[in-house]
Amino acid sequence: MIIKNSNLRRNIFENRYKILAIIVAIILVLCLIRILNEFAKGANQNKNKNTINTNSTSSYKPQETAVLGSNVKEEKQEQNTKVMDEFIKYCNSKEIEKAYNLLTDECKEEKFSNSIENFKKDYVEKIFTTTKTYNMQAWINSSNPTYKVRILNDVLSTGSTGEVVEDYVTIVKENNNYKINLNSFIGKTNVNKQTKQEDIIVTVLGKETNMNYEIYNIKVENNTKNTILLDTKEKSKSVYATGSNGATYTAFMYEIEDTFLTIKPRIYKNISIKINKIYSPNIQVNKLTFTDVITNLEEYNNTENKKDYPRTTIEVNV
Repeated sequence: MIIKNSNLRRNIFENRYKILAIIVAIILVLCLIRILNEFAKGANQNKNKNTINTNSTSSYKPQETAVLGSNVKEEKQEQNTKVMDEFIKYCNSKEIEKAYNLLTDECKEEKFSNSIENFKKDYVEKIFTTTKTYNMQAWINSSNPTYKVRILNDVLSTGSTGEVVEDYVTIVKENNNYKINLNSFIGKTNVNKQTKQEDIIVTVLGKETNMNYEIYNIKVENNTKNTILLDTKEKSKSVYATGSNGATYTAFMYEIEDTFLTIKPRIYKNISIKINKIYSPNIQVNKLTFTDVITNLEEYNNTENKKDYPRTTIEVNV
């Protein structure tokens, strides 16, 4: 457009810097309004998101497992979330018996010695000091899926997030009802396999699987005429398990008192041995090996150089 009025052109020219400043100011104001609108929109979204997480009992996580296995089926995931919702609700309302009845029989036995009072004292009263919510994520998928569960304060009820309790929970179908294994307890398995060597019989009765270790319950029968010692503890890796992947897993023998490892003639002892193995349904232990067995403890004790005393190795399939 051509401005024909000379006065108008002269005014525009003389005030060009003011006009330019006004245009720039208008642009800046429009940009600022846009930025504030976006900020307000984001704040509202965060507010809504927080409201959803704190008002609901659980925070629903994707079905895809974080560590191992295929995705948990949607129907199974919903059922597993439902039983966890019920458990947290009962713990919050201090309905101890209802919460306790959602545990498997094995979990009641192994973690609480079949005592509802132990469950109340050692679990509910320690964790549920305030109203809690939780979130769960599929961790390892197998016939009984394992979830990583974080139990935390309900912010709307308590005003603070507080201490977060992390646990691994396995959902098990027991007598047509879905039940819970908590405190990182996965489950128990009967084994009943044995080996015999030099009139010493070692039987693996069963195992208890936890997220970070396995416990093997064994029976050792001493049918010899001498007192035997299952392990001298002179070496740190003298007792170990061998997995289906060929890897070895050391036993925590230092946790067992020597009196339990000492077996007199013609008697037997039941011993629990903890193995340093992280849970994986695809890797199973197939053998326990004892490499430091003393078959005559009196003779061993009277030997000056005990390191040179002959040892016996006993292997038992699992």
